Amino acid sequence: MKQSSFLFQPAVYIAIAVYIALAYFVLAMGNNWIAATIPEDHYFELVGAFSFLVTSFLFFYGFWVARKTLDNSSASLVKKFVYLALAVLFLFGAGEEISWGQRILGFQTPEPLSEVNRQEEFNLHNLSAWEASDFLDPDRLFDIFWFLFAVLTPAVALVAPAFRKFAGKFIPIVFWGIGLLFLYNYLWAKLAKVVFDTAYVFERISFQQAIQEVKESNYAIIFILVGLYAVWDLNQS
Repeated sequence: MKQSSFLFQPAVYIAIAVYIALAYFVLAMGNNWIAATIPEDHYFELVGAFSFLVTSFLFFYGFWVARKTLDNSSASLVKKFVYLALAVLFLFGAGEEISWGQRILGFQTPEPLSEVNRQEEFNLHNLSAWEASDFLDPDRLFDIFWFLFAVLTPAVALVAPAFRKFAGKFIPIVFWGIGLLFLYNYLWAKLAKVVFDTAYVFERISFQQAIQEVKESNYAIIFILVGLYAVWDLNQS
């Protein structure tokens, strides 16, 4: 595997790691900074939505490349579908992150949806039934997704070349260094609960929710690397 791409340059990972750490320090920077960055449709949520949108476009492009470069075997057909499915998934995530532009465009939530949505917003991830379920909770499902796709699968592929050769026929195998960024962000979110607990003073949003907003935004940025790598990997075949 040729590793001349910027996707393998340590400087890229150091820069993102520094950004991830600094993002959590907003929690201790007082009401003005928190009010400008953490509430809905402010910095972290908009960065998250934009990053998911970019990732979606990358996977749509990957699907286009896959159609032109992969053969018509059953495995390749599955891989093409996976690229398309991931593109749609991240597009959905981008829309859900900002409630499909509801607050920006100023439209009302339909009453039937408002009655079953915990925040009375135009989205699905805040449905009361989902959030009341331990299994269907969107945050839990998202954590399971990034861990399996971006951490566990690349780790197994790294130590078991036979697995990489087989699984790589069906799905893009994320570079293991990107998986480390996901774990790094997860650990920072855990650390932030201890480090910034007494420094957080913003009353409009709970401390736990504020950490969640920062964490999700950081994950979304890392997923751009996932999309870039998935396209790069296709171009190597």
